[in-house]
Amino acid sequence: MKTVAIIQARMGSSRLPGKMLMDLCGYPILHWVLSRVKSAKEADRVVLATTTSPRDDALAELAAGLQVAVWRGSEADVLGRFIEAAREALADVVVRVCADNPLVAPEEIDRLIVFYRASLEQGVEPERLYAFNHIPALGNRYPDGLGAEIFSRALLEELAHQTESPYDREHVTVYLWKHPEDYDIRPVPAPCEIAYPQVKLDVDTQEDLQRLRWLCARLSPESSALDLVRAYLDKFCKT
Repeated sequence: MKTVAIIQARMGSSRLPGKMLMDLCGYPILHWVLSRVKSAKEADRVVLATTTSPRDDALAELAAGLQVAVWRGSEADVLGRFIEAAREALADVVVRVCADNPLVAPEEIDRLIVFYRASLEQGVEPERLYAFNHIPALGNRYPDGLGAEIFSRALLEELAHQTESPYDREHVTVYLWKHPEDYDIRPVPAPCEIAYPQVKLDVDTQEDLQRLRWLCARLSPESSALDLVRAYLDKFCKT
């Protein structure tokens, strides 16, 4: 199976417009995301899925400079954009990474892919299997922003077939979460050393960005998930 990590990014964020190019300790946020995802060992290829809007030209140029493939599609129909990117990359399995997560950990992407493959070996149908470790949900105790979500291209095509709702198609996997009985949803358990769901490493607001700037100024771009969690807890979760 060909496993492709597809990173979703655009400049037109409603909560923090232009954040993909905002500075995070010397590099744009998107640079952090692309560089860290490229370090994952279990992904065969990395693709940036952005829009055809001229304001996203800079994102495509940044990706090209890092030798990351680019697919450009609809701004509103993100599900359709993902499917097109997956088809172009000849992906059998898609790892979806949100560019709101500049500190996504390559070792956690690898853990997710290994978990997914092991689940398939148990006989789960790829058209139904969905796994994740990017958010604290269903008791997995993962920090928010370290991981990703994974599914087959066949499941992605199935989601597109099931819904034409603009909201569902803007948020890619929301239809699946609305109908959990139709899918095999598997949270990856967080390793005990990073099992702190109160840790928030995504960027939705200026406050989030300032918090990550503090972290990144004290750590290296190659810092592990454990390094990040320890630094975060020491600074922001003292009791």
